[in-house]
Amino acid sequence: MAKPSMQLPGGEVLGSYRTHDEANGTVQFLAQHGFPVASLSIVGTDVRIVEQVTGMLTWAAAAGRGALTGAWMGLFVGLLLALFGGNESLTSGALLPGIVIGVGFGMLWGILVKALGRKKASVMLRPQVIAGTYEIVCPPARVNEAREILSRR
Repeated sequence: MAKPSMQLPGGEVLGSYRTHDEANGTVQFLAQHGFPVASLSIVGTDVRIVEQVTGMLTWAAAAGRGALTGAWMGLFVGLLLALFGGNESLTSGALLPGIVIGVGFGMLWGILVKALGRKKASVMLRPQVIAGTYEIVCPPARVNEAREILSRR
């Protein structure tokens, strides 16, 4: 597999779209009609970062998020103990204690992190990168073939 390049792709713009889904639909249409879509690129322009506020990080939310993370870590440690501890560890229940201990430590860690960051805003955000327009760029050697296929749409 070729290493991705760190430069904008060259070629001609086949079309501009308001959403990534519209651009992706066009690429899928081309693929369904036999066009080698690996030669195409979808380029987002007028890129912005949008942070959707999902709520406030309360003490309960901090403890809950910590508990969830701790449960995953406890499950992982419990699985390692079960796998490398011999046959007895599978039957002695290495998973449940690992999860319970992980939940406890995770809750404490979540509360501690919130307490240490008390002066900072406790707003929970979900960041997204969104482009104003999405252009499909095609190599010059294939642009006529792509346009012919798209004319059938």
